[in-house]
Amino acid sequence: MEKITDINGNTFVLQIEFQVLDEPKMAHRMAEYFIMLDRKYDLPIEQFVIFLGSSTPKMPNKLIRKRMNFEFPLIILNQIDYQMFLKSDKPEEIILGVLGDFKQENPEIVIKKLIQRIQETSDGDFSLNRYFNQLRVLAQLRKLELKLKNIMDSIAKYVSEERDVLYLRGLDKGMEKGMENASIKFVLYLLTEANRTFDQIADIAGVSVDFVKTVKQKFSEKKE
Repeated sequence: MEKITDINGNTFVLQIEFQVLDEPKMAHRMAEYFIMLDRKYDLPIEQFVIFLGSSTPKMPNKLIRKRMNFEFPLIILNQIDYQMFLKSDKPEEIILGVLGDFKQENPEIVIKKLIQRIQETSDGDFSLNRYFNQLRVLAQLRKLELKLKNIMDSIAKYVSEERDVLYLRGLDKGMEKGMENASIKFVLYLLTEANRTFDQIADIAGVSVDFVKTVKQKFSEKKE
């Protein structure tokens, strides 16, 4: 939300809501926002809801009551021809084409066109890296990440897999899982090979007493 002044000098409040999931009560939400913004700023209010998902939303964009007649524009990106975004000279607008309507065109061909336009309109490798990573995130909203993966070689020099957020998150989870498995094996060894208390085992293994008890319980259940 921000204040905008148009070319005629008219100031208004612009609110844009991005939705990935269909929201049955979206009209109520937007009406609540409208009242709050109107009361706070006492200016004309312009509201838009932009739907980013791959389905056709069923959310109503009107709220009609006895003493209320409220409506907001609902923009569904998957119903807009991707070519419109492709014609832009701004890479931040071009990447939205991956959420547009492909008109039966092969998704891989569309993505290649988008990548080419991003390369043509971006300023330097740093910008390319940012826009390509944004493209990857948006592609997931359309379930096109596998299509994008097939042509990643064409942008490999701009995107480092080792620095990718999803890659790092997966690596962290893998390390945590590996450490947990190692702790379980060590605790099991101490439980079966040594006559020690739970407190002693927890201290030696560097885990909590509850962790030791849980391992003991699960191991006993398996033996039964």
